[in-house]
Amino acid sequence: MKIFICEQDPYRAKLIQDLLSIYNYRLVTINHISDLFRKAHFQRPKIIVVDETFVEQAPQDFFRRLRRDPITAKIPVIFIKNKSSNINQMEIDNLTEIVSEPFKIKNFRHFIDRWTIFRSLYLQN
Repeated sequence: MKIFICEQDPYRAKLIQDLLSIYNYRLVTINHISDLFRKAHFQRPKIIVVDETFVEQAPQDFFRRLRRDPITAKIPVIFIKNKSSNINQMEIDNLTEIVSEPFKIKNFRHFIDRWTIFRSLYLQN
């Protein structure tokens, strides 16, 4: 199973990889938005973890583009927002989890488990 980590800062990307190292997932670090959509078409990730600083435009525009693309439309996203961000869960779809920094490791792992192990419980057919 593949997880995309969308982060421009290599140290933060490494931190997220370390948090997910207990799992046996293939972790792919994405540095640019254009790479995200291009690589998603070929590698088909199961989850996308996106840091707010990765998103070049407004987060709502990013999610609109993500959900319009037929390849990424059904991929769950864990969006890591900054403390000062005003985005909230009500503005985003049901395939997206908003995690505020700083976040607890156990909560972050819960979101990964939710979209991998327990995915069928959260998605309606």
